[in-house]
Amino acid sequence: MLNPDILRGKNVLLRADLDVPLEQGKVVNDFRLRALLPTLRLCLTNAQSTLITGHLGRPEAKSEEFGLKPVREWLEKALHRSIYFIDSGFSPGEWARGEFPLAMLDNLRFDPGELNNSREFARELTQGSDIYVYEAFASYNSAASLRIIPEIIPTYTGLQFDREVEELEKIVKSPVAPSLLVLSGAKEDKGEYVDNLVDKFDEILVGGKLASHIQPQTNVLPASLTPDGLDIDDASARLFSEKIKAAKSVVISGPLGRFEDGIHIVGTKAIFSAAVHSPARNASHSDAGGPARNASHSDAGGPARVIIGGGDTLAAIPALGFAYSDFDFVSTGGGAMLEFLATGTHPLLTIIRNQTHAGS
Repeated sequence: MLNPDILRGKNVLLRADLDVPLEQGKVVNDFRLRALLPTLRLCLTNAQSTLITGHLGRPEAKSEEFGLKPVREWLEKALHRSIYFIDSGFSPGEWARGEFPLAMLDNLRFDPGELNNSREFARELTQGSDIYVYEAFASYNSAASLRIIPEIIPTYTGLQFDREVEELEKIVKSPVAPSLLVLSGAKEDKGEYVDNLVDKFDEILVGGKLASHIQPQTNVLPASLTPDGLDIDDASARLFSEKIKAAKSVVISGPLGRFEDGIHIVGTKAIFSAAVHSPARNASHSDAGGPARNASHSDAGGPARVIIGGGDTLAAIPALGFAYSDFDFVSTGGGAMLEFLATGTHPLLTIIRNQTHAGS
């Protein structure tokens, strides 16, 4: 667990989740940045210096569109302090840490070394840093900042990362039955998760474009879509809502329709509403004064627990009039959340574990 003693007097390289939506040079959804703040503040209070790194989108070349200056501006306002910005190359060793104890590198993906798992690039990033703090749970695909840096300097997970693991492990290790996964969104490659998770949930409900590519199975129910294919139809919305209300462990990944247009919102709004207003869940929250924790074994009684995540889902929650606090836990990860549920771990944890064993 990251703590002041680990950070005290150290020069910290912080891998943050900075992949947030921008419009006209402004951050339009700051959930991931707010999730970063506790770890960042812990570093600022105890470390000698902190260098923030991260990526934004999938740039093919360096461009203002994918630059991190708007994220820097948001963080400066949230922290009430200036952040030195390094936008010309990736040479943090040349950064005057004593004069600027808080700095940020521009988009890591501007350098091909990031996605090419370049050891040289990773070594350049770690110049002058004593420890590496990984606070980017949503970033789980192979990259130098994930695969290589933990081999070079001591690596620790951030506070939000640890909470993601804690919450998702409850579903992996001791889901309260019946357990239900709502899997949806525009990414058809999510279909592989149906096969990977079919044995881990009592039922999987499938919406979005994915529904038209999935065949019904014993515990897999694809929705019927509206004629234009941009939302689930009313009958499926009602059926899915009833199943959610009856479940005790619920995971929602992805909106059920193209909610962004303000028209195809019926399915997503119905699912969110069913999850938030589940009778058992609300009764328990009223009795206990707050979100209840899962029971410790799979057939235990208890309230419904709702976990929700994914980039599009993060946007849909406020867009449809809900609050993040309406749900028991909101994951910063989309694919990373599903991958954890399927495998029971995150690639970074495996890397750290292997490094620990190799050094013992």
